[in-house]
This record gives sequence, C-alpha cells and structure tokens, in this order.
Amino acid sequence: MPESIGSPGRLDFRRPPGAISSFLRAIFDRRPAELEPGASARRIDGRILRLRWRRGLLERFRQVCGYPGSGSLPLTFPHVLAAGMHARMLLQPEFPVRLPGLVHVWHDIRQQRPLEAGEDLSLESWIEGHHPVAAGAEFCLHTTVLTGGRVVWEERTGFLSRAKARGDGRGSPPREVRMTDPRRVSEWTAVPGVGRRYARASGDYNPIHLANAAARSFGFPAAIVHGMWTLSRAVAELQKVQARPATGVYVRFKRPVFIPANLALIAGSPCEEGIPFKVSDPDGRTVFIEGWWQG
Repeated sequence: MPESIGSPGRLDFRRPPGAISSFLRAIFDRRPAELEPGASARRIDGRILRLRWRRGLLERFRQVCGYPGSGSLPLTFPHVLAAGMHARMLLQPEFPVRLPGLVHVWHDIRQQRPLEAGEDLSLESWIEGHHPVAAGAEFCLHTTVLTGGRVVWEERTGFLSRAKARGDGRGSPPREVRMTDPRRVSEWTAVPGVGRRYARASGDYNPIHLANAAARSFGFPAAIVHGMWTLSRAVAELQKVQARPATGVYVRFKRPVFIPANLALIAGSPCEEGIPFKVSDPDGRTVFIEGWWQG
C-alpha cells in the first residue's frame, strides 16, 4: 500500500492498509516492553483519505459478531478499518514501547448518526503522551471518521504498558459501572476457531488469538478471544434487544476470555450513562468486560 510521510510521525494512506505485515514486524520489535524513565509518546498522526474495504469483509464482520444486515455500518466496524493504520502508528520510532505486550484496557465509541456503507468517508487518528497509572503507563489512541470535513464517529482506545515497579496511580480512575435490576439478556459460546474467523473479518492476526501454541509462547494457557469481538458481540446483542442501533459504547476489559468459553450478557436498568452491561461466565462470577451501551 503506497504511503507518504509528510513529516516525522505523520502517516497518510489512500485507503485502509492491511495489518498482517505489521504483526510480522512487531515480532522482531526491539523497543523496550515498558516505558523508560523520562520517556513518553511523541505525537503520531495517521490519516486514511478514503475508507474502502475488501469485498465481503463487512458481511464477514456482521456474521462473526452477530450484527444484523442493514445499510448502516456496525458501530465497531470503523475500528476494523483503522486497525492496520493503528498498528503502523504504534510501530513508528516515535512510540516508546513495543507493540507486543500492550494491553487493551478500555474502549469508548460515539457516533453522531448512522454511517452508510456507500458514504464518502475519511479517517484521522493520533496518539500523544501517556498517563501514569498504578500498573504502568496508559496511552490513549484517538480516532475520528469524517465526511465533508465533519466528524460523524469518534473513538478513544486505552492501552496499558505494564511496569514491574508499580506507579502511584495518578491517572484518571476507572469509571465505576453500577447496575440495578440485572437480567440475563443472552448467552453465546466462544467456540474453537472464532479467533481465526474474527481475524479474517478484521485483519487482526495477533497470534495469541489464533492458536493455543502461539498463546502459550506468550505465557497464556490457551488462545484468547479478541477483546473487540467480545465487545462487538455484546453491542450487537443489546441492539437486537433494544430494537434500535447503538450510538455509543464504553467498556473496560477486565479479564481475557480463553477459547472455548461460555459467555453470558447481563444488562441493568437504564441510567444517565446508558444501559449498564457486563459479559461474564454463565454463573456471573467472572466478569470479562463491563460498561454502558447507548442507543
């Protein structure tokens, strides 16, 4: 994919780049695993001039995540289109830690209106600085989708670089999810092979999601479900129950989901932030993600 770098830390793409080559490069990344004293992330910008995708990608994404077919894009689909560029950005020398080992800890999406599949859309993303937290250093990746120069969709993604020495936790505290009148909305199973299916629909070929052997090489007992698959499936299920499309979602990723796993979606009564929900094991004892759905 031809790209131009107009200045240090600036990446421009004509259309969404693939992510496979970036994951291969990341395997040989020699940067430190944790943020060194006095270091931070210099600003890195990325831009995709025109959002287009391979034939069949949108339908595969809908199917693996449980979104109904419609003319509008699923709420989490623009993240898929940005994933290749995000990986390129985090591989730039201006970013101070290596990509393998970064932990996706929270996610926040808002859209002003439904996005149609045939629209003329562009995408911009940036990352700069970090926040010290108790477990290490937290980075925030910002992404916006625009049409006619106006923002119609925006996302913030929180990543953690863990540190052996615990920090003082001066960063923003997690938003507490309170739930009243909890009820079980639906159940589903993360079956063997779901990691490979989601990878084909998203371009996220991180090996820890694809095979047990690869996950064990990184210290995990089994392959881990993509966090964005769990989030997307929860958004889609709540969309069906509420009989309207989602306009926003905020979640914190609390624990990894090892494949295979039976999962339950629990939702509470609406509150100011939206509809509180969590994805847990069937007994509700182990919570994997929790947050609010808005529609």
